Amino acid sequence: MARLSTTQSRALSFVDTHQEALVSFASKLIATPSYNPPGDEYRVAQVAAEHLHALGFADIRIVGPSSERANLLCRYVTGRPGPTLLLNGHLDTKPAEPRDAWETDPFQPVVKAGRLYGLGAADMKGPDAALVYGLLAAVEADAGNLCGQVLLVLSADEEGQATDGARYLVQEMGVRADAALIAEPCGVREPWESLPLISRGFCGMRFCVKGTQTHSSISDRLPVVNASLAVSRLLLFLEENLHLTYPATPLCSNGPTVNLGTTLKAGQALAIVSGDAEFTVDVRTVPGMCQAQVATDVDRAVAAFREAYPNVPVSWEFVPGTLAWTQPTQINPSEPLVGAVQRAAERVLGHAPPLGYFPGGTDAIWWQGAGKIPTIPGFGPGLLPNCHRPNESIAVAEIVQAAKIYALTILDYLGG
Repeated sequence: MARLSTTQSRALSFVDTHQEALVSFASKLIATPSYNPPGDEYRVAQVAAEHLHALGFADIRIVGPSSERANLLCRYVTGRPGPTLLLNGHLDTKPAEPRDAWETDPFQPVVKAGRLYGLGAADMKGPDAALVYGLLAAVEADAGNLCGQVLLVLSADEEGQATDGARYLVQEMGVRADAALIAEPCGVREPWESLPLISRGFCGMRFCVKGTQTHSSISDRLPVVNASLAVSRLLLFLEENLHLTYPATPLCSNGPTVNLGTTLKAGQALAIVSGDAEFTVDVRTVPGMCQAQVATDVDRAVAAFREAYPNVPVSWEFVPGTLAWTQPTQINPSEPLVGAVQRAAERVLGHAPPLGYFPGGTDAIWWQGAGKIPTIPGFGPGLLPNCHRPNESIAVAEIVQAAKIYALTILDYLGG
């Protein structure tokens, strides 16, 4: 591993001396509710904007399709020609449900045993704070020698339909950059598990079964279809017989993930034979897959089910809106940003994480898929299993590591 330069050492020291401020800022973000649905990021965007102003940044805007759907854009221009680096995190969170499962108040962040607890601590207000202090550390360490500009984007609506966040910024405002880094937590079993180059896409489907709604007392005397039983058979049938077509992808050798029954509804009431039932399916797609081929694969499985159960009326459709299909993305490992992040991670962590894929979908589908910006889809602190659940937390040490990695990445990528 190469020795640290004087500039790099200054940046790392700056983060070390500002750890308390970094955690305090993350806590302020957590303490400002922004759960989605219903979706209202304005207050938390204002908290972030005020903090950035206090840190000395001037070019700050809050924009969105409505006042409550707020995206924060902070642009730092070096004054020398060079590339534009986009740093991205999202401001919205999942709801804090079920509330009675939380051991602490989700909106009163606390640090216990070296971990910061609160809604959004890992996904992703802790990483958001790391981006801000990483940028500040780079500017303080070497502002005079940086080339180009940094566009910090704390976006809305990543946890929902994504129509008012990154997609709005790309398609309606024309936001562009030469490369982008999203600070989503990249650990599954351990922190900094890999450097993801692939953001898997999303495909949502809904399956419906029609039954014979009638008085339950005659179900043993007349031929009826119990939709609740039929939908259970369909779920088990698809588990065995739904085979998706996808190309070999070395960085994502397991292929797509299929989650059957992500939601499930059936029946009307006691004393009624279930007349209808439905469930949704969530598929996380890999590069090279397309919606038309998924439809062909599903039609084949449903046709086989109808042959096995000819008396069961079954139908399916893609869910409405953006969740019907979002395209997976992949950044080329030869992109300069990938090398910059690898070198930064090696200096901070002692090793460069192996290249891999991000298990879920991220806003890379908009930055790269729609905006054609080469995007690292998720390299940030925290573990994904700690996200979208009660008692969400993140190690304070990982937030500090992240700020250091982002600072060194900026110094490397914009170093001329």
